[in-house]
Amino acid sequence: MKLQSKIINVFFSVLAILLYRICRCCRRIYVKLLHTVFHALAIPCVAAGFIAVLDYHNLSDPPKANFYSLHSWIGFVAMGLFAIQFVVGFFSFLVLLCCEGATAGFRASLVPIHASFGLTTFMLAIAAAVTGLTEKAIFSLGDYSQLGTEAIVINTIGISLVALAIVVVYIVLREEFRNRTQILIRAGDL
Repeated sequence: MKLQSKIINVFFSVLAILLYRICRCCRRIYVKLLHTVFHALAIPCVAAGFIAVLDYHNLSDPPKANFYSLHSWIGFVAMGLFAIQFVVGFFSFLVLLCCEGATAGFRASLVPIHASFGLTTFMLAIAAAVTGLTEKAIFSLGDYSQLGTEAIVINTIGISLVALAIVVVYIVLREEFRNRTQILIRAGDL
């Protein structure tokens, strides 16, 4: 349950980030709505994973400590940043959009901050997933070097997540992958 929720969370985050960055076929308002929807779909995954971990630790006999590993600390920070990002993005997009003219400057000033923290949160989610895979392999599966096929699967998933992070960051940082409206706004043409 924990691994599945992390992978699904990363999947929805990738969709939300790339959709907002490269979607050129829809009006900007629809892209923003879909960006919000995909991030909203990640919320139950985050909650389910967090509850599953707490239940596993607290209901074990004897109970296990919570938040003792690097994986849990990275995951907790990623979860907190995700919550802050979602609330600020939701507020600035939906609530302040009602007063579009009066808040345009403020919303525009939030964009670079939102983008930077969003990418940071995504990278932390990848780091949490990779450290979680390693933690599971070392603590639960015994001698990691003797796992054979299981170790190959775990390492393949981990390397795939790292490769995905590299590709997403590359796309986000490249100017040619920007939405046309973003390029025009930066150029001052709109």
